[in-house]
Amino acid sequence: MKVLFSTGCIYYLPIKEIFILAKEAGYDGCDLVIDRHFNRPDYLDIVKECCQILPVYSIHAPFLKIDAWGSKTNAIVQTVRIAQELNAGLINFHPPSWFSAELVFFRSFRKIEDFQRSLGAEGIRLTIENMPLVGKKLMLTPYILNDYRDLIEYGLKRNLDFTFDTTHLGTFGIDPIVGFLSFFKTGRLKNIHISDYTDTESHLFLGRGNMPVARLLNTMRRLGYDEMVTLEVSPEELPRARQWMVKMMRYQLSLIRLHLGIDHYE
Repeated sequence: MKVLFSTGCIYYLPIKEIFILAKEAGYDGCDLVIDRHFNRPDYLDIVKECCQILPVYSIHAPFLKIDAWGSKTNAIVQTVRIAQELNAGLINFHPPSWFSAELVFFRSFRKIEDFQRSLGAEGIRLTIENMPLVGKKLMLTPYILNDYRDLIEYGLKRNLDFTFDTTHLGTFGIDPIVGFLSFFKTGRLKNIHISDYTDTESHLFLGRGNMPVARLLNTMRRLGYDEMVTLEVSPEELPRARQWMVKMMRYQLSLIRLHLGIDHYE
């Protein structure tokens, strides 16, 4: 099992600094979030250098528009090519958002029958992520397949694997263990984006919200889940002072490893 640190947690820092911090804190690797820096033609070379610091095991396809890549479907194809160059084995993406009027993406999303084959992802696992309710008072379902059970059914029919996001499910008031079991029994659960949540806040540090963190992690351990776990928290959760940032990152990692029964810590 690999415990990863999402680069999106501290996206405002230079990418090399993020990798250095994740290594210093003891993570096995990074979950690379594709952002608008990839509009720069030299940026992939910088990321390749980062892979000498820590490996990239998982890549999050862009959820913001990359001007140089065009459509969302093409952005996933471009992400596949980056994954091949970085030797990353997994790509995660979001389903289309009706709230953002992603109509072109929706049309292609609806037509694809085998995502692995159609998007040229041989040797790389494509995962689709369960999405949240949004809003403070009027909770909206901004994505198609917002019901995680519909998402699972769709993915099984279209040769997709799954990334399970605990906070996203938490916005529905559903026990994360129920969600984990639903994804796990498919045999296609490849990554878990883990963070805590409350009724009004999401992507919190583990232990800052209402999620039964220890029970979830111990359930994963007992059932033999051995794929990736990615810490994905809001940037506001991390202090800006470097030494305290590393301490908090290390504390979260030790908590995850403790309850997963991973007894080594480097």
